[in-house]
Amino acid sequence: MRRFSFKLEKVLELRRFAEREWEHRLAEATSRVIEVENEISDWAERRTATSTNHVPAGRVDMGALRSREDYVNLIDDRVYQLQSRLVTLEAERKKVRSGYLEVSQKRKALSKLKERQGDEYYKDALKEETRSLDEIAVSMTAGKLAHAEDEHV
Repeated sequence: MRRFSFKLEKVLELRRFAEREWEHRLAEATSRVIEVENEISDWAERRTATSTNHVPAGRVDMGALRSREDYVNLIDDRVYQLQSRLVTLEAERKKVRSGYLEVSQKRKALSKLKERQGDEYYKDALKEETRSLDEIAVSMTAGKLAHAEDEHV
C-alpha cells in the first residue's frame, strides 16, 4: 500500500513554522511581564521591610527618619512606574496572544484537513485491498472449480 501524500504539506509546514514564531514571541512577552511582576514584588518586600522598622523610644534621629520616608516614597514611585509598564506589557502580550491564536487556528484547520484526507485515503486503500483479495479468492475458486470439472469429465 502506498503512503498517503498530503498535497498541502509545504503550506502546513509554513504554518507550523509561523505558529512556532508566534509562540516564541508570546513566550518573550510573557517573560517580560513576569520580570516586571517579580520586580514589583521585590520592591513591595523592600517597602514592607523598611516600613516595619520602628523608631525606638527615646532620642530620635530626624535625619534617618526623613531618609527612610524618602526611601519609601522612592519605592512607591518606582512601583507606580513598574505598574504603568506592566499595563503596557500586558496589552502587548494580549496582541501577541491574539496573533498566536489566529496562526494556530489556521495551522489546526490544515492539520485536521490532512488528518481527514489521510483517514479517507487509508479507508479507500483498505477497501481496494479487500476488493483485490476478493477478486483473487474468486479467481482461485473459479480455477479450482474448472480444474475439478476437467477431472470429472
